[in-house]
Amino acid sequence: MRSHRPLLALVALLAIPTLLTGCGALRPGRRGSAGGGGGGGGAVGGQCRGDFGTNNAAQKIEAFLIAAGDFSDAAISVQNDLLAACQRMGRALGVAEADLAGDGPEGVRAVCTTVNERFRAEMQAIRGASRVQVTIESRPPHCEVSMDAYASCAAECEARVDPGSIEIQCEGGEIRGRCNAQCTGSCAVDVQGECTGTCDGICDGRCSQTGPDGSCAGRCEGTCQGQCVARAQASCQGECRGGCSIEYEEPYCTGQVRPASVSARCRASCEARVEAHARCDPGETRMNVSGGIDPAMQPRVDAVQNAVREGLSAILALRTRVERLQRSGREIARLAPDLPNAAATVGIGAVACATAAAGAVADSMASVSVSVEVSVSISASASASASAR
Repeated sequence: MRSHRPLLALVALLAIPTLLTGCGALRPGRRGSAGGGGGGGGAVGGQCRGDFGTNNAAQKIEAFLIAAGDFSDAAISVQNDLLAACQRMGRALGVAEADLAGDGPEGVRAVCTTVNERFRAEMQAIRGASRVQVTIESRPPHCEVSMDAYASCAAECEARVDPGSIEIQCEGGEIRGRCNAQCTGSCAVDVQGECTGTCDGICDGRCSQTGPDGSCAGRCEGTCQGQCVARAQASCQGECRGGCSIEYEEPYCTGQVRPASVSARCRASCEARVEAHARCDPGETRMNVSGGIDPAMQPRVDAVQNAVREGLSAILALRTRVERLQRSGREIARLAPDLPNAAATVGIGAVACATAAAGAVADSMASVSVSVEVSVSISASASASASAR
């Protein structure tokens, strides 16, 4: 377990109305887009953009409403990105445009299922007509959340906590970031060329060790595309991993960010909020086909390779993104039904907003669940196609 204590300042309460204005889940018409349920979102609106007070209960409600809005917006964004990726993949495979039309979670499921079935069928046809070997190489997608943003959220949510005393922990991973002093761990530098350390990505050449996802995780005798990771030599011009002699600049955690001592509601709100704003590097995925390819099958081979390049890479990245959203959303969804009762101590306006937020979170979790299901299914098809002989 590693910890990081950033210098924090409480956000002025006058900023709260502006934040709530951008709370997408509580604006009219958004719930129908996120969850396919329609209605409900327009019952609130203006009153959810206000300041509910300065006491501890009010700040917790405000933090939860912001988190619910951010989470719902992220769910919509991932859903739309997944649909677009499946459509690009389907067009590369020659799926009819009529079969690529869809909207909402069920539309995503229908379109992506059709594309996945075509992908598997094309792979089987190629293998049946040719003696080929298929390998999938990847530079894995990578998502990160800001530890400083989490700490700021916790300080806003907990009115009784001194922001300078909030210690943020990194569980199940390590803290990484830019180190403007002595890096005491390893240094990772973006590279597209020779790497004298460990190639974390795709190796155009011979890789001494590969990961379960097909990425290179060892020395690359050739060109490395991704990050070159080597033992830090005091300073690091890239990403420092493992330790810095001073505070990291914009630190992030490769595991789960946890505050040392905040309430369950604030913890859920802040985790959902920072995961909704996670920065994700999509990585890269490509399929290599070698062996006795029947010339008549070459166009189909090209189509499948284009599908991997045009859509599968994005789907694999979205799987990482949406699985993180689902994990962070479980706790906020568990606490959401109790929010209206908690808001009753704040005021009737807070109750109305809390009720709408609870519904928005439930709709968004349903959307996220479909996105996870679809992305996992397509990832499994790609893995099976690459491992079959």
